This record gives sequence, C-alpha cells and structure tokens, in this order.
Amino acid sequence: MKVGLIHLFCCVSLLACGSLDTTIRDPVQWWAINSYGSPVTIELYDNNCSRMLRDLKLKANEEVMVVSCGDGEGHANIRFRREGYPARSDPWGPDARLRENQSTLVR
Repeated sequence: MKVGLIHLFCCVSLLACGSLDTTIRDPVQWWAINSYGSPVTIELYDNNCSRMLRDLKLKANEEVMVVSCGDGEGHANIRFRREGYPARSDPWGPDARLRENQSTLVR
C-alpha cells in the first residue's frame, strides 16, 4: 500500500513539472545590487512581459541574480521601487534596459 502511494505521488509530481512557469520569454539573467547601507526590499516590474516579477530582499551591499524576460535582442527592461511606500512618495524608478549578466544599483 505504501509503495503504491509513493509511486502515485511520484507520478503526480512528474506531471506537475509540465505546469512550471514558462512565461519568461528570451530569459535575461542580470544582477541587482543594494546600494543602501541597510537591508531593503524592492518591487520589480518586467516591462517586456508586463508583469510584476517578485519582491526582492537585499541585505546591505548585497548582489542578487534576477531572471526576467528579454526583448528578443537580449535586453531585459525593468523598473523598480522600494516595497511598502505609496506610489506618490516613492514612484517607480526610471526604466532600466539590461544586457545578460549586467549589474544595476538599486537606489
């Protein structure tokens, strides 16, 4: 009985692999660097895919890899802002166009 349940679980797990997020087109890997002197969480918006990426938690002076959609020419196009601030007091930063493995400072 236990072996049957384990096999069933394995089959369901393998079938779920096909449902992973495949909405990232032409993925571009780039690096976000925290230029604040303390930890910060930023909201990332992918302009190429027109969607929020994720809240990115960065320790002081930390560098984190991010993968976002490319534009077909190998460029990511993102914007960001600190999490938890009203849009009028902390609007989105200017759009940033990034190449593969390029770094950007979060300010």
